[in-house]
Amino acid sequence: MAWFLLVIAGIEEIIAAIAMKYIDGTRKKWPIIVMTVGFGLSFYCLSQAMIVLPAGVAYAVWTGIGSIGVSAVGLIWFKERFQLSQVISLCLILAGVIGLRLTSSS
Repeated sequence: MAWFLLVIAGIEEIIAAIAMKYIDGTRKKWPIIVMTVGFGLSFYCLSQAMIVLPAGVAYAVWTGIGSIGVSAVGLIWFKERFQLSQVISLCLILAGVIGLRLTSSS
């Protein structure tokens, strides 16, 4: 259950981070609401996962999911471009997240 909550926390982080891209001062309220709720749910799920998982592992996986997810959304949705070195770096983050999951006893 802790790993499931960690994945949910990562997804909520992605949603909240993408919502930040749509904030235009204070004229648009929905991105601020989505961001606030998203980060709130993300932190809650992360904190619940940390009850079972080591804090360092949980935090590393959470930030990895967020980094990879926001980058993927940027690539697909916002048509952002990445250099080869950035893609390789994101792949290394993914490998680290997978490695932490495979070697975790929880």
